[in-house]
Formats: sequence, C-alpha cells, structure tokens
Amino acid sequence: MRTRKLVTHLVCGCLATGSAAAVQAQTTSSGEAAAQTETLESIIVTARKKNESILKVPVVLTAITQESLEQHATDDLYTVAQRVPGLLIGTSLAANGLQVSIRGIGTTANNATVDNSISLNVDGLQLTQGLAYGIGMFDVAQVEVMKGPQALFYGKNSPAGVISLRSVDPTDTFESTARVGYEYEAEEKIAEAMISGPVSDSVKLRLAARYSDQNGYFRNDAEVIPGLASINPTDRRVTPTEDVIVRGTALFTPEGSYSAKLKTSYQYTDMQGTWPANELGYCPDGTGGVAPRNISFIAGDDCKINRSIRVAWPDPAVFTGLRNNGKPFNTQKQLLTSLEQNFNFGDDLTLTSLTGYYWLNQEYLYLASVIGGASALVSDSDFDSDQFTQEFRLASDYDGPINFTLGGFYQDGMQKTAVRLRGNTVLGLADTLNNFAHHIDIDSISFFGQVVWKIAPDLELAPGARWTREKRSHEQYNYNAANGPVGKSVLLDPEIEATNVSPEVTLTYSATDDLTLFAAYKTGFKSGSFNGVIFLTPTTAGSFDDEKVKGGEVGLKSRLLDRQFSFNAAAYYYKYSDLQVGANEISGTTGALILRTLNAASANVYGVDMDATFAPFSLPGFSVQAAVNYNHARYASFPNAPCGNGQTIGQGCDQLLNPATGRYTSQDLEGETLVRAPEWMGSLGFDYEMSLGDTLRLSFGTLASFSSKYSLNLINAPGFFQDDYIKAGANVTLKAGEKWELALIGNNLNDKITAANCFNSNSQNGVFFGGQVAGAALPGPAGSDEASCVAERGREVWLRATFKM
Repeated sequence: MRTRKLVTHLVCGCLATGSAAAVQAQTTSSGEAAAQTETLESIIVTARKKNESILKVPVVLTAITQESLEQHATDDLYTVAQRVPGLLIGTSLAANGLQVSIRGIGTTANNATVDNSISLNVDGLQLTQGLAYGIGMFDVAQVEVMKGPQALFYGKNSPAGVISLRSVDPTDTFESTARVGYEYEAEEKIAEAMISGPVSDSVKLRLAARYSDQNGYFRNDAEVIPGLASINPTDRRVTPTEDVIVRGTALFTPEGSYSAKLKTSYQYTDMQGTWPANELGYCPDGTGGVAPRNISFIAGDDCKINRSIRVAWPDPAVFTGLRNNGKPFNTQKQLLTSLEQNFNFGDDLTLTSLTGYYWLNQEYLYLASVIGGASALVSDSDFDSDQFTQEFRLASDYDGPINFTLGGFYQDGMQKTAVRLRGNTVLGLADTLNNFAHHIDIDSISFFGQVVWKIAPDLELAPGARWTREKRSHEQYNYNAANGPVGKSVLLDPEIEATNVSPEVTLTYSATDDLTLFAAYKTGFKSGSFNGVIFLTPTTAGSFDDEKVKGGEVGLKSRLLDRQFSFNAAAYYYKYSDLQVGANEISGTTGALILRTLNAASANVYGVDMDATFAPFSLPGFSVQAAVNYNHARYASFPNAPCGNGQTIGQGCDQLLNPATGRYTSQDLEGETLVRAPEWMGSLGFDYEMSLGDTLRLSFGTLASFSSKYSLNLINAPGFFQDDYIKAGANVTLKAGEKWELALIGNNLNDKITAANCFNSNSQNGVFFGGQVAGAALPGPAGSDEASCVAERGREVWLRATFKM
C-alpha cells in the first residue's frame, strides 16, 4: 500500500507561521496507491500553550520535529539557526554564554546578569541567561522558534521571540535506543542511550543519557614572546571538551481528572584548554609593536577568522594563585526540573500548574586581555545562578464562541558573579587587579490573560495582555584592598523596580481549510538589570533601564495544488525603545576590558518572512523546501553612543566634547545597522526517501543556508563585519525498519568559518599600556582597536549508527 507521510524534516523555513513540512509520499512493499492521509495540519504546535495546527495559529513560527533534528544532526542551537532564517547565535566570553538574535534584536552586552531578548523555554521552564542555552538539545521531540514579541504564554515577557524545546515523553509501549557517532573534524565521539515505556497502568517512565568527548575543531598556533611570563599551550586543539547530559521523565495519568509530568535534566561540561575560539579578525595597524612599549604582542597573526588562533597561556610561576595550575578551563553544571500538573474540571476547563527550578554553577579561567604571544590579564572567576518559578494557567474549551486563558507567573531568582582578575607582574601589573562579587536578586510577578472570540465560524479575534512587576536588588563585595574598603560596597543604585502592561491582539481568518490569514498587534517588555562584570564605585551607576517594543505583523499560510505545495508569508514592523546594548571600554586604571550595558534610544525593524515546500504526487518521497527572511533593522535614534578606543573624529567620534581634554567622547549611530542584523537570510534544500526491497529504505537530502553581511559590534567600524556566506550540508541514511539505521551527515561541508560576536580591544598594544586617543583627529600612538572574534565551529562530518528495540 502506498501512503502519504508528513515530511517533518523541513526546512528551515522560517516563515510566517510556520514553515512546517510538506506532504511526502512514501512507498511500501505492496506498491498500492493510497490517498494522502497526512497534511501540513498534522504538525501540532503549542505557541498559545494549547495544541493547535501550525496552519491555524496566528504566530510567525518555525517547527522542527524530532525526525528532522536527527536527520541533520541538529544537537545545538547553532545548527538550529542554520535552519531558521533571521535567527543568529553569537558566542560570548566568560559567564555570558550564547547571545541569541532574531530579526536583529538580541542581547549584545557582555554581561552575565542581563536577560536575553529571546527567551529559551525548556519543557515549560523559562530561561533567559546565556549559559542556559547550552542545555536541552538532546532527545528533543520538537523545536519551535517563534519570532517577534511573545508577551503572553511563555513565563516572562519576551520582546523579540521564544525558542521552545520540548523533550520526548515516555512511550505507550516499551522501547529502547542506542546510538554511537563519530565526527571527523573535531574528533568528537558520542554515545546515547534511551529506555522508555509503562511501568504500570498509570505510570510511564523515560530515561535518556548522552556522553560526548571531542578534541576540538580549532588549533592554537601561539608562539610565546620570551621573557613575558607566558607559555605555549600544552593542548593545541581548541577546545578538548567532555559533556554529559541525563534526562528523566515520569508521566502519571491515572483515571480521572488529574495528570502530572515530571522532567529533570542534568548537564556537566568540562573544557580543558584554550576557550573560547577567540581570534583576531581585523588588525587596522598591522601586527608590529606600538608605543609606548613596542612589544609585538600579535606578531605572526594573519588577522583572519579561520581555523588557526593564537592565544598564549599564563605562566603559573608568575600568575600566582591561579586554579588548575594556570591552564585555561571552563566547567559548568546545570540542573533543570519542571513539574506540570493538570486538573480537568469536566471536558471544558483545565487548570495547569507548572513548577520549575533551575540551578547553574560555572568555574572558569580564561585569558582576559590579549590575543597573541603574551598573557597580560587572566580572569579566574565563577558564576552561579538559581531560580524558582511557578505558573498557574486556567484555560477553557467551551463549545460556544468565547474561550479564555488566564494565569499568573512568579519568579524568585539569584545571580552571583565572582570576578578575580590577575595581572602579569613581569609586565608591571599588580598580581591582583580586581577581586569582587556581585549578588543580584530577582523578584518578578505577572498576570496574563487572553480571550478568544469566534466572531464567526471562520473569524477569530483574540485580545490579551500581561501585567508585570519586577524588582531587582544588587550587592557588591570587594575583596581587594587596592580598590577600596574590603567588604560590602556602597552602591549608587542598589535597587530597581519596573512595572509594565503589554497588550496584544490577533485577528485570524480561516478562509478555507487550506488558507489562513492573520493580523497581529503586539507589544513586549524586558526588565532592566545591573552590570555584573565590572567593579562599581559609589559614584558609578550600575543599572540600566527596561527595553520595550510595539508593532505588528500580517501574514498568510496556505496549501495549494491539491496540497502538494505550501506557501507562507508574513510582513512585520516593530519599534524598539531603550534597546539594551553592550559597549566595551578600557579601564584607565587596570587596562582591563570593561564590559557594560546601556540603553540605545530606539530602533526600527521591519521585513518579510517567506517559506515554501513542494512535494509532488508524481515523485513519491520527494520534497523541496525554501525559506527567506528580509530584515531592515536600524537605530532610529542613538545619540551619545560610546566611541571605540582610538576612534577618530573622521570615523564618527564627534559628539559630546569633553572640555577638560578637548576631545569628543561619543558618536551618533542613527541610521546604522543593528548588531547581528543581516538584511537577507535564507535556506534551500530537498529530501528524498525511497524503498530498497521489502525491509530497507534509503533517504538523502541537502540543506544550504545563506546570510548577507552583518555587523559584529556596536562600534560599527570597518573590520567589525561578517561578510556574506553560504553553508551547505547533506545527509544520507540507510534504515532497516525500526531495527537499525546508519547515517552519514555533513553540516557546513564547504567549511565556512564565521563569527557572530566580536570585541574591540587594543590587542596590538597589549590592552593596558595606554596611548590610545578617541575623539581626536588622530588615534594616538597606540592606534585603533583590533577585532577579537569568537569563531563558530566549521565543517562537521558525522558517521552515526542507531539501534532500536
């Protein structure tokens, strides 16, 4: 018999409401033709915290199913981003973790205590701290990427989007899976195991575990400068990493009106050696020494983003007191637990309780000052975070024209940064330049609701709003007498509070079963916070303000040509105010890179998302997919933005004259592109599955993604841009029913190494010697800043075997 099955591995498509997959023909051994039995409507999403067809939900959404995730070896958010035009992931330093952007809006501040503008939701647990994005991409049932403000349904308000990960639930029958894999470029080995099934009539369990070990994709080619207290790396690969993830799920479904689901995940990651893959991508003044010391810190560097980096390690004999004998490392432990309980009052009213707990501990040592042949500053520090969340949600499902969802959300969180900055005494620095800690407490409460009114059978109006009150308090503790009194510091702004109401309304018209039109007005909000990585004096403000957005979008979702062809499109326009952005400065006292967060005045973002999938009846098993995002993201107003170090008047540093120095201090970024905001992103690919006899099936496919040029840093100077690129992948899988499969998977086969995050610092001058002049006609003897970029891993070639019982 010949059946039609949903091509869940789709695309990347981003689109407007969902690049979901198409109908794909599948041939069985009997060879008989059958009618199409599954359609695009078979993809179910939870964008409004209820199960809905992706075709009918009025949200710009990409859904990627478990089958597609496995087919393309999608095991982190970087590979998810290659499949979602408009989504970009940047890697930051220290405790900042990943920096996620959608449509050019995302956190650019190198500040561990700022919330990301895109929320991560793992099994209902809402997370916004960058390190949390490293967990969850294992044994995942579905990834949903929602674009634009999401104020109502995912815990706290999210001004730019939500990435929702739902892990696999226990199965109705016993099953077990084992998988091993090897990746050739980074020499990565993985082993995965899963067991699932019922243990009684009302209890089902699932246990899944994953272990990976890699040597690293990049190479550290550093050669130290003699006599400057640095050593050559003992590990030349970047970065040897071990990673363990364990997830357990218990599903309790007794007869009656109550059910519960408990999920607990634990991850341990240990990086030993140079991290992250930080390299020079731009050297405006060459690589020789400059005044006043004329030391060739970066001599021999090619100043290109490629597979070779150069980072010398600190000599433990000089940098006293460093952990791990001075060898760079990054150790992270994370624990996530969520408990979902449902109480059904009849068939038409459900009360849901969602309790979550998240704990994180990070210990790390990395080179904080300069890329090249000498280590000047070393950060030997820690970051801790934990949060408890509780959400209640009451939802109706009446037969009448009006239904509702009402709820409340509470968060009690803590973040602690402990920063110990050690100096190279051979270069004249103090052994301890900084030793301080920030404690930030978060107390957030909100109430939300939405009414869904069926004005007519095919017309739906859904207004809603979320009210939020969030308080944050801040304490700083100083442990270095050279910086002032030891103990708890006196701060200028130890507490902030924000109150916000974010309304939204959608109008959805289901013209036919195969055509949906929608329009939405949306708003969003993100609370301000504190700078948690710099030492604050009693006269230095440590806080920054809230970020807000308002705007809207219109779109359509369709299935055409007897449902062989799906096409989705949406246009959007949003205006952001007080956008939270990051700036880098050099301390005049320590020479250290100061990372701070400030508020841009406003930004306008508008564009179009489109995707299409074609699965012709004439070629069963074949589908082709395409998606594109056009995005225009500019600062509408950003006066008094900080200048780069060494930035001249001719380069735009011509605002706010300092009468004491006679030099300008700021620049005007009005009309400039936002960071990580390419105008064009897209993808194109196909999948084909065919039968090889009675038991074997062969599937293969390709997927290519592209991006136009985009900015990598708030400074917007030449050299701080990622050029346009294409990344191409392919896969082939041989399956023997549900017994085993063997897969060869390649991602970024053209080995295009890119970056989505660069820092500006005077690496050529060792960062701390001075001699840079900003806001003058010339940059001074030390020249202008180099671009220090965190590169993303290049080509991946996986060989993977899976066995099922």
